[in-house]
Amino acid sequence: MSAPNSNEGERPRALGRLVMLVTALVVLLLPFGCRSRHDRDPRVVGVFGGLGMGPGDFSYPRAVAADPDGTVLIVDKSGRIQRFSSEGKYIDGWRMPETEAGKPVGLTVHPDRRVFVADTHYHRVVIFSPEGEQLTTFGSEGDGDGQFRMPTDVAFDSDGNIFVSEYGGNDRITRWSPALMFDRVVVSGEVAGLGLSRPSAVDFDAEQTLWIADSCNHRLLRISRDGKLLGVFGSMGSEAGQMRYPYDIAVAPGGRIMVCEYGGDRLQWFDQEGHAQGTWGGSGREPGQLHAPWGAAYGANGMIYVVDSLNSRIQILRP
Repeated sequence: MSAPNSNEGERPRALGRLVMLVTALVVLLLPFGCRSRHDRDPRVVGVFGGLGMGPGDFSYPRAVAADPDGTVLIVDKSGRIQRFSSEGKYIDGWRMPETEAGKPVGLTVHPDRRVFVADTHYHRVVIFSPEGEQLTTFGSEGDGDGQFRMPTDVAFDSDGNIFVSEYGGNDRITRWSPALMFDRVVVSGEVAGLGLSRPSAVDFDAEQTLWIADSCNHRLLRISRDGKLLGVFGSMGSEAGQMRYPYDIAVAPGGRIMVCEYGGDRLQWFDQEGHAQGTWGGSGREPGQLHAPWGAAYGANGMIYVVDSLNSRIQILRP
C-alpha cells in the first residue's frame, strides 16, 4: 500500500482559509458598497469642504454666490467668506467686520465683481471688493425708509438697481438705486392671501421679473420691478410642485427656476408658469444626498454649487 499524499489533507484546510478570507473581505467592504452607489450619482461631479475652521473648511455654510470670473464664494456661520476655484480648491478668504450679534445668511456678486453681503444681524448690506476689502455699507436697523430688519439676500436688475429681501418684522423687498440710495418698498404685507413671511432669497430672470422665495409660506412669488404680482405657486409638502422652506432661488441660464428646499433636503426646478420640472437630492450624508441645504447657485461654468449646510460641504452638480 502506498503512503498517503500529505498534500491531500492540506487542500481542504487551504480552501477553508480562502473561504474565510473572502467572507471577511465581503463583510468588511459592505459599507463601502453602499457608499459607492451614491458615489456613482452621475450628476455629482465634485464635493469639497468639511467641518472645521481651517482654510477650505466650513462651520455651517449658509450661502453661495458665483463670481463672473469663474470662482465661487461661500459664507458660513463663523462669519467667514471663502473663495474657491470652480473645482472647489481654496483660494483665499476674509471675515465680516463684526460677528458678535450674528452672521450673514446671504451674499451676491455684482456683475462688476463687488461682493454684496446681507449682514443679517447688523441690519445692513456690506459691500466688499473682489479681494475682500470693505468698501462701504448701506442701511440701518429699523422699519422706515432706508432701514432693514434682518436682510437675507440681494439681487440686481438690468439697470443696476439693488433689491434687498428682509424679515424679522419687516418681511418685505426694498429697491435701492445704483448709488445705494433708498428708492421704494416693492413688496410687503399680504400677497395673494398670505402675509409675506421670511422672504429668504430673490433673483431676476431674463425678462427682468423678480422671483421671491417666500420661505415660511412654502411658495414662490413672481413680481414685476414695480411690485405688481405676476404669479404665485407652491404649497407646503413633499410632492412635485410642493416645497418645504425654500431658502434659496436661482434662475437657470435657460430660464428654469431652481429652488433649494432647506426643509425638503432637495433641489427642485420649475418652469416660468410654475410647473414642476424635476427634483434632485434626498435626506442623508452621502454624495447625492443633502442635510438642511441652505442655498444653491449656478456657476459661471454652468455647474450648480449646493450648500449642504449640516453636512458642512459643497456639492457640485451637473445641470
